[in-house]
Amino acid sequence: MLFELAKIDVRKYAKQNSLLIINSGRAYFGSSIDLVSFVKSLVNYAHQIGKNGVSILADMDAFFQYDKLDHLIKYETSLPRRSDIRAKGFCLYREDDFNYLSRIQKKKLLEHRGRDLLITTTPTIK
Repeated sequence: MLFELAKIDVRKYAKQNSLLIINSGRAYFGSSIDLVSFVKSLVNYAHQIGKNGVSILADMDAFFQYDKLDHLIKYETSLPRRSDIRAKGFCLYREDDFNYLSRIQKKKLLEHRGRDLLITTTPTIK
């Protein structure tokens, strides 16, 4: 096997409020909650309980699944830059999805998000 999955006790970390897993489709399109405000509240909570900060892995696949590419660029470029919010955040794209974007769309994303974009290939599991 090329990689081995880490064994994480999700329930333990969820009970400690140290791990949140949120459906990306609902987060982007099925909720009235402003995600930036939500992240800021998580950062404040983390500091209140003595944690160093918040890390966010955001799966951007929902924009492709729901055919919302027109919203994708607007959403991504509306996000604050890393220095504007005290959280580590990464927007995750599958390589095939990212390659589907036009050259201009890719340029806009890279100019605004830069190192915070992670483009991955889907591994083959044997």
